[in-house]
Amino acid sequence: MKKTSLPFVLIVMTVVSTSCTTFVPMMKTYPPEATLPADSSRFLFVNFYDYMAPAYIKERDESAYAESVRGYAVGLSSMTGQDPRATFMVGDTLKKGFTVISMQYPEFKDTIAAICAKYNANMLVALDSVRLWIESEFYIAEGDEGGSVMAKDFYLYSNTYMTLYTADGEIIDRCAGEKSTYVKSKYTIFGMIGGPAVAGQKERAKMLAEAAARDCIGRYFPFTEHYTGKLYTGGALNKPNLLIMEGKPEEAVPLLTELSLSPSSSLAQKALHNLEIAREIIENKRIAQEVWSNFGVLKE
Repeated sequence: MKKTSLPFVLIVMTVVSTSCTTFVPMMKTYPPEATLPADSSRFLFVNFYDYMAPAYIKERDESAYAESVRGYAVGLSSMTGQDPRATFMVGDTLKKGFTVISMQYPEFKDTIAAICAKYNANMLVALDSVRLWIESEFYIAEGDEGGSVMAKDFYLYSNTYMTLYTADGEIIDRCAGEKSTYVKSKYTIFGMIGGPAVAGQKERAKMLAEAAARDCIGRYFPFTEHYTGKLYTGGALNKPNLLIMEGKPEEAVPLLTELSLSPSSSLAQKALHNLEIAREIIENKRIAQEVWSNFGVLKE
């Protein structure tokens, strides 16, 4: 009897506890970590890394590198697009004739200035290098029919390196970005043999490069953190909760303030908790407006 009733009690308790709460999406905005020079709203992206030249990059993998470059451009565009004053342009996704060494020569500064002049850009984001590779972690796993089998978890790694220039070729920033993501697991007696290739990871390579680009250029833009807040539900709490979920926390505050004074200590405590969530949302909105205003952009 105990063996059957205890799980049922736990299930009931779980349902009751989860049905008494709901979650509301929240966000908090932070100011940029660094500041760009004045008049820096016309961004140009150029890829100086010729992934077709190095002998260590297999021809079959070149398409994954191409997607990585495209992903980097997408990441840059998504970040600069937050500023309605900014313009983002793609100058070249495979500009041949340059190497990591040649980019260090003094005359490369003139190359940057000439490219910016051609596109009327005042900021140039140069992708200097890309590297893609797969690593694995080996371990012993239990097989479906018992016993032990060799197993591997495979991960795709992406290393990108970016340089940010002014229109006259001066270096503002350099940023390296290493990202990785899980690809697959392989379970076999011969677990040490075989595995996925870079050539088959085009979408993942693009995703990782996009994330790296957002991180690098993102330090010059306001950053928004997304998280959730928990609201108690039920009875009189449902009306103010609906206002909060509809984006009207200001209208929920007086209702929750009144409920927090309820003679029912349980209701009062829940209302006070929800009131704090509503006030936090309001404060987050105020901070976001202040951050974007200081940045030079007013957000709705």
